[in-house]
Amino acid sequence: MRLPLATAALAALLLSGCGAEPRAEAAVRPAAITADAVGQYCGMNLSDHPGPKGQVHVRGRSRPVWLSSVRDTFAFLMLPEEPKTIAAAFVSDMGRATAPDAADPDAWVEARQAWYVTGSSAPAAMTGAELYPFAEEAAARRFAQEHGGAVRRFADITPAEILETDAPEAEVVPAAMPPHAPGGGGHGGH
Repeated sequence: MRLPLATAALAALLLSGCGAEPRAEAAVRPAAITADAVGQYCGMNLSDHPGPKGQVHVRGRSRPVWLSSVRDTFAFLMLPEEPKTIAAAFVSDMGRATAPDAADPDAWVEARQAWYVTGSSAPAAMTGAELYPFAEEAAARRFAQEHGGAVRRFADITPAEILETDAPEAEVVPAAMPPHAPGGGGHGGH
């Protein structure tokens, strides 16, 4: 009777960890940027692109998804149409960069563990404000002192900050037109 009870206890222990990330995930390492590494959304070669970058490792794919900016990396992780079978995501560790536009191609930090500076005056290589990631909090705080901005964690950055457009408020179109509007819902003037 003890063997089946021990087997049941072992099965219960194994099943209780089903919702947790598998230990094998920790073995995923950042890939080196190769000559054919191209940004998922912009089609730019990463080695020619300034600033911090990202790479997302999707289960079942042999190569990472390359992203030309950290903002694009967050977008990839947040967009509902992108894969959700993420094995790991890495962003440039700007604590080892020589300048805000010169990320070290061999310096990466796991995206969920990084410290981010948001809203800084450092230039963004792509449209919209860039997030500058750091492996160490102290390095992020030094960057924020020099370039402004706030030091935040991955979980504190919202989809609204990443996915909303940078269009001026004057160009925002109302969601619905009044029923008496000519043209059956046209926006006239836009």
